[in-house]
Amino acid sequence: MTAVPTSRQAAAAGGRAIIPLTLGVIPFGLAYGVAASQVEVIDPWLAITASLLIIAGAAQLSLVGLIGDGAPWLVAVGTALVINARFALYSAALAPAFRAFPRAWRFALPYMMTDQAAALSLDYNARIPDATARRWFYTGAAATITLGWMAGTTVGVIAGASIPEELELEFAVPLVFLALVVPTLRSRPALAAAGTAAIVATVAAGLPNGLNIITGALAGIVVGSVLNR
Repeated sequence: MTAVPTSRQAAAAGGRAIIPLTLGVIPFGLAYGVAASQVEVIDPWLAITASLLIIAGAAQLSLVGLIGDGAPWLVAVGTALVINARFALYSAALAPAFRAFPRAWRFALPYMMTDQAAALSLDYNARIPDATARRWFYTGAAATITLGWMAGTTVGVIAGASIPEELELEFAVPLVFLALVVPTLRSRPALAAAGTAAIVATVAAGLPNGLNIITGALAGIVVGSVLNR
């Protein structure tokens, strides 16, 4: 029988588990910071504050690009919302565990929700049934990666143009998601879901405002659910 971790042990476990993914998120934050520093209408403090409020790298990079291109605010915000629609899926998956948390925690913890923290917490929840341990594991993981994201963002905004273009920071973006997804592909339904999502998203790449990502995700969910049954 698995021993129930204390709150401190669970928080430390969450922090340790997410460190490798945090190391990949830091250059992701740098890429956003550098991109934001190159758009004249975005004040450096606004770029840092926006990163702290949104905590969503892909959406923030899209926002910066659209603002730099002079897109209407409705288009920019709508695109960010479409890209972040995946968090509704994470919320639905985490809801059974979150229902056992105190009310204040249920409202506060989603603020730090990231792809990485959600994925690691779902795996942890499947192994540890204790609600308190689940809560502190999520807190430790989410807080650690949020700090890493803010560190990368802040350095990117401040350093700006002094960071050499040869570093190709944008390359870190797909690597972050690959590092997140690959370890979870342990079954036939999971492999089929990931493969379907990748193929559909690639085929639908011509769709506007990142809709190909949502389309691929939904297709993967359908295939994975059917095979799992």
